[in-house]
Amino acid sequence: MVALMQGSLSSTFPIENQNNLMTMRTLKNHLDRTKSLPFVKCIADFHLLLFLAMSNSLGSDVLALAACVSTETAVPEGYHLLIESMANTS
Repeated sequence: MVALMQGSLSSTFPIENQNNLMTMRTLKNHLDRTKSLPFVKCIADFHLLLFLAMSNSLGSDVLALAACVSTETAVPEGYHLLIESMANTS
């Protein structure tokens, strides 16, 4: 018997290896769709975190974001503002 596990990550951000071109517009669309959620829930998506890690703006700072997601704690305001500003450059 297989037990289903329910975690805190979502899977709504496009998958990078599915011939999808990820842009800041993709990030903006994702944030717009999830704006009713706490910000930590908005970024609680593996593919979104991977996208942010590959961006030049955040790089290794994604580890701090992943820690927030893992512990379900608030994202520091500076990261929140940076991600929002990245999305608004589209």
